Amino acid sequence: MRTMQLGAALLALVAATAAADGLYRWVDADGQVHYSDQPPPQGSAENVAGALRPINSADATQTHVAHQSQRDTVEQQYAARKQQQAAQYRRQMANACNSARRDLQLLQGRVAFVDENGAEVRITERERQQRAAALQRRIAEVCG
Repeated sequence: MRTMQLGAALLALVAATAAADGLYRWVDADGQVHYSDQPPPQGSAENVAGALRPINSADATQTHVAHQSQRDTVEQQYAARKQQQAAQYRRQMANACNSARRDLQLLQGRVAFVDENGAEVRITERERQQRAAALQRRIAEVCG
């Protein structure tokens, strides 16, 4: 709030002193920053009149155009990243779909698995049907 008041006071001072010869800035002993069209009665002040630019300069339009261009670039980069992420997701889903379909095809007919010891483990027809049903549900979820 104090910053806003200081900013408003500064703008009012700048507007009021636009035609003045100088605008002085100084810091008092308490650390307070002061602006005036006249230097302080004691101490030194910096003349900041030359450092100020008009509020309604053409530079503001150019700055706005530059910011808009930067904003457009950032938005284009964001859109490109989103497209890449969507494409990657589609590839992952296609791979999962193909894997589930391949596994389902393998479950057609007699099935035997190899355990961690290298021994062949046969499954019953009921287990095969349960696994096939689970894969069909997975295919429906993943492949649509």
